[in-house]
Parts: sequence; C-alpha cells; structure tokens
Amino acid sequence: MCPKSGTFLAHFRDRPDHASLGGPAFRKLSVRAAAPEVCEIKEEGMESMTAPRARVLVIGIEHGIAASLSESLSQHGHQVTRVNTGKEALARIESRTADLIVLDLSAPDIQALDLLWKSKDLVPGSPVLMVAASPSVESAVEALRRGAYDFLIAPVDPDDFLRRVDNALNVRRLGEARRRTAEELQHEKVRNLEMRRDLQARYGFSAILGKSPKMKQVHDLVMEITRSDSTVLIQGESGTGKGLISRIIHYNSQRCDRPFVEANCAIYSEGVLHSELFGHEKGSFTGAVKQKRGRFELAHSGTIFLDEIGEISAATQIMLLRFLQERRFERVGGEETLEVDVRVIAATNKNLAQSMENGSLRSDLFYRLNVIPLFIPPLRERSEDVPLLTNRFLEDCSRKAAKAFQGFTDEALEALVDYSWPGNVRELENAVERSVVLAKGEWITLADLPLGVRQPLEDRGQMKLSLYENERIYILKTLAECNWNKKLTASVLGINRSSLYSKLKKYGIGAESAN
Repeated sequence: MCPKSGTFLAHFRDRPDHASLGGPAFRKLSVRAAAPEVCEIKEEGMESMTAPRARVLVIGIEHGIAASLSESLSQHGHQVTRVNTGKEALARIESRTADLIVLDLSAPDIQALDLLWKSKDLVPGSPVLMVAASPSVESAVEALRRGAYDFLIAPVDPDDFLRRVDNALNVRRLGEARRRTAEELQHEKVRNLEMRRDLQARYGFSAILGKSPKMKQVHDLVMEITRSDSTVLIQGESGTGKGLISRIIHYNSQRCDRPFVEANCAIYSEGVLHSELFGHEKGSFTGAVKQKRGRFELAHSGTIFLDEIGEISAATQIMLLRFLQERRFERVGGEETLEVDVRVIAATNKNLAQSMENGSLRSDLFYRLNVIPLFIPPLRERSEDVPLLTNRFLEDCSRKAAKAFQGFTDEALEALVDYSWPGNVRELENAVERSVVLAKGEWITLADLPLGVRQPLEDRGQMKLSLYENERIYILKTLAECNWNKKLTASVLGINRSSLYSKLKKYGIGAESAN
C-alpha cells in the first residue's frame, strides 16, 4: 500500500491518538459496516479478479483529483460521469445508471452523508467509495454506518484506487449473482406452488366424472382412502381410469407434496423389472455402468403406483412381498439393505382372486396388496355417465384443437350412449378426439364418429351377442381397419399393446383370422 494513501482505518492506526479512539472497537464497527463477505473477499485475493466495464459516477471531487481519477477509470475501461452539485448528483442517482459511486465526503454544496443514504435506498447494489482529505472520526464512522463500501484518504494513489474499484465492482457482481439466484429460487418456488395447485385441481375429487350409483360409490370410497395411508388395490378393465384414480388418491393425501412414481410392470422383462423397481449397483450385470436408484427409492416419502401388477413373475412376487412386509430391499447386486417410506397403490385389469386360485399369483402377496380393494366399473355398466364424459372430453379436445362446437347431435349422442365401449373411458376419449379433428360443422354428427361407434345397433348385433363375442368381433373389425397394425389397433382401442396381445390370445385371434 502506498504510504500516501490507504483506508480510513489504516490512516487512523498511524495517528498518535489512535488509542483514545478505541481502535479495536472502531475496527469492529468498520468490519460490520462493510459486511463480512466483503472482508472475506479481500482476504482471498479479490484484487486478482477482472472487473467488468462499469458506469462510474464521480461526485464533488476537487477538479484536479477528479480529473486524475477519471483518467485512471477511463483507461481501465470504465465510463465516467462527473457532477459537482447535490442536485445533479441526486438526478444521476435517481436515473439508476451508476454501477459505482465515488463521493467526496467534504465537498461543498453537497450533503454527502444524506446523498450516501439516498444512494443506498435508490441503488442499493451500487457500492459507494468515500474520499476525504481530513475526515473526522465521527463523519467517517457515520459514512461506514450508512453503507459506504470503502473509505480513502486523499491524496489517492491511482493504482490503489483502481484496485479498490475492482474489488467494489466484483462485490457488486457477486451481489447481483446472489440476488439473481435468490430471485430464481423464488420464481422456482412460485412455479412449484402453481404446479402443485394445477395438479391438485387436475386431480381433485371432481375429476371422478359420473353420476351413476356405481361411480358415486367410487367417489365416496376414494375420499375415504385419501385419509389413510394403507395399500390400495385398484381393479378394473383397461381404460377405466385406474391411473387417474391413483393420482387422485395421491394428490389428495397427506403425501401430496411428495413424489408420485409410476411403474408399469407389464412392459419390462423379469430382470429389467427388478432393476426398475429396486435399482442396481454398478457392475451388477452387463450394461450396469453406474449405480441406479429404483422406483421405490425415487418414491421415498411419496406414493408408488404399480400398474399391471398381475403380470409380474413368481420371482418378482417374492421380492415385492418382502418389501410390502418389511419396507426394506436391496438393489440388484447390492448388499446394503435400504429402507423407504412409501404408500403402495397397485392396479390390474385381471381378476387377481382368480389368478390366486389358479396358482399364478401368491396368496400372501394378494392379501398384502388387497388391504383396500377398489373396483372401477366398466363404461358399459354405467351408460348414464357417457353424456357427462363426452361433454368433458369435447371441451378439452376442442380447446387443444382450437375449434369450437355446439355439441353432439342427438343421433350422435344416442350412438355414443348405446355403444358398449370395450376400451372403456379411454376409447371414448379417443373417439371424441377423432371426431373433433375430423368434424367440419358446428355440431358433431353421427358421420363424424368412428365407424364402429356409428354403425346401426342392429348391424352391430351387440344386444344379441355375448360380451365375449362382441369384444372379439370388435377387435377383429378394428384390426381390419388398421391393416392388422397391432400398435395402431391398440391405440384405436385405447389399450396398451400388452393388453391387446392378451386379448388376441384369449380370443384365439391370429394372422389366419384375417382370411
């Protein structure tokens, strides 16, 4: 440090009356005024950081000194504005265009301490460097108390001055980064809150659409289930809304703010399913290049939804049974026993009681899963709910397609109500979406409906055929319309491919059926 310059503290350490000023106490006050992080930054070599180009406002500095400082700042890449009156200074500060302020404590026509106070109110992120030739202890202490970043004694050494400017601007930059981070965290918090509200609105009890007695029972039972933390087994045909019900249970339970994790047990092979559910350790099998957390770990403190639970193998049944009993497990290839807190909701389109009787499902696992049974009725058993569901789907699909409709014609609505809906609610939603896309007028007519839905009742022969025969005919007809593309057929039917393959096997439908 140049012997002709230095901070206010260094200046007063050399004064003979330093002891009478209570030196250590004064240093403590200065450190507190300058903020702890500033001192820490200086100690760790803030001088080595390169400050960005900045707009510097020089206020009231004596002309000769101001010219020297301005030249140094300009050569250092900063934009300098000089003002000499309090009115000009306040106007510049109010414009909020200064990144750094250099203020003369003893300048005439300027109430420097008042101006410092106002600057901290108007531009709190802009550091203020105070400069004075012979400041009193009281005025210097007051300047630091009011938020001055640093205090320099004139005459000022240019190199030392530029170093302090760099320090101040770097502190400003770090402060802005912290503020931005805080703002981003606040925005993220708001977004998460809005997302949570959206999820709770989307999966509120009102999402259980239906006025039929059977759906009223489902609605009431779901409300009761959300008040407990017990394992739930949801049974119902494909497309009845088991996944929706599981989310309604979660987002209206005490775990609503915690994770909801889904695992479809039908789409994985046995080995892969073990890894998906329980995770694996690095090197536990070919391709396990790193450790992986399983769905149960990811769902910790929340809810796990095990869809198509009736499809799991005997080995997986044993692992799942142990977890349900102890809430403990090991990752594949691991030795550490992990413990998690999750609520389990399982779903299936199979009759698990029948599966237990024929030996494909362990009875002890069934009873562990079937703590609270919930059955979702197929749409054909509650045809009075079709108009309500249809109107909701029409509203949603119209909004997505940016189209407006008056509604369905009476003839179209009658066909929708009369149809048996083997794909249940999912098939109805798909049919409405297709109609919305293809319809040209203000009303959706019978001609806009899918072929299988709009066929006359007598042609379909639905009332004369058994449910078994009707579903088989419908699947065959859909396969033919889709040129035997099974992926497309499953989509049209509103079921997944594994369910379609199960039905093809059940009804003995193969390639030869096309002939």
